[in-house]
Amino acid sequence: MKLRSFAGFVGPSVVLMLVLLALPMLMTVVLSVRNCALEMELVTLQQTGPFGAHAVTTQRARVDASGQAVRTCEWVGLDYYRKVLGLEAAPTASPEAAAAPTTPAMPPVSAKPAEPTEFLSALRFTLLYVAATTPFVLGGGLVLALAMNRVTQRLKAVFIAASLLPFIITPVVGALAIKWLFRDNGLVPHLLGGLGVQVFWMAQAWSAQMLVVLYGIWHVLPFAFIVFYAGLQGVPQDALEAATIDGATRWQRLRYVTLPHLMPLLVFVLMMHLMDAYRVFEPVMVLTQGAFTTSVQYLTYHVLLQEDNPYKASAASVLTIIGIAILLIPLLRKTWREQRQRH
Repeated sequence: MKLRSFAGFVGPSVVLMLVLLALPMLMTVVLSVRNCALEMELVTLQQTGPFGAHAVTTQRARVDASGQAVRTCEWVGLDYYRKVLGLEAAPTASPEAAAAPTTPAMPPVSAKPAEPTEFLSALRFTLLYVAATTPFVLGGGLVLALAMNRVTQRLKAVFIAASLLPFIITPVVGALAIKWLFRDNGLVPHLLGGLGVQVFWMAQAWSAQMLVVLYGIWHVLPFAFIVFYAGLQGVPQDALEAATIDGATRWQRLRYVTLPHLMPLLVFVLMMHLMDAYRVFEPVMVLTQGAFTTSVQYLTYHVLLQEDNPYKASAASVLTIIGIAILLIPLLRKTWREQRQRH
């Protein structure tokens, strides 16, 4: 393929990736190491009331000649990263309240000191979620694909359509379905109550975390299943027949013929799931609202919503990207080495 034809083929995709991925990521990194704040000034206003006029001194944002608020930006380095990691306590009061008339006001932060274990707690559950869901997604998807490969052709379409429903449903809707099933007056507690078992699923940390993990398996398993099932259609039948003639058992055919053929797909599904699982947000938001479980992605949302500080939230987002990269580096290195050996 000529260079011009190749550039015309991949050019639009490269441009879209730069605009939709690279540029926002670069802006997030820039926001995480800077701070922009309004310049505040003290003004005296005359207020008139039933008992006469009196002067009131208040604080407001300084404006320029065009009436726009004046902002001052400065580089703060890794300060917000330290706050996210809990290495630096947040101030006990908003700096705006004690700022001098010409001192830039810092973004509002939480009134209480930052919890040193907040990020570690979010990271701990995120890694627990990744470790708990990954074996079930890979193993369950492979088992379902192998079982589907033995179903009659007439029933395959029905089973495949039914199995894809959890993956097609919007994540928030799927999480709400799990919540309604396990809430105190839901179907599952009602059935367990008939057996004499009473569990308050939404009121305990272990049960809430288990529901989040259950949702992760239920939602992602169909994706792994359909990828593995598609890969099974390309397994060379002559190799399987030769192994059968040589006396190989079903397990030996699976281990030495089928799995090597599916290995690239296994790596692909693993990489996709690691990226998605590390960014788990919807089930944490819907099922617990961060009460018993909090993830790294939910922590970013919490910082942005509660502290109204986009700069600190950007630092949390960059830390999330770094965590995903750390998880993917071993797989990427392994894939790169295998490709070099083949060529």
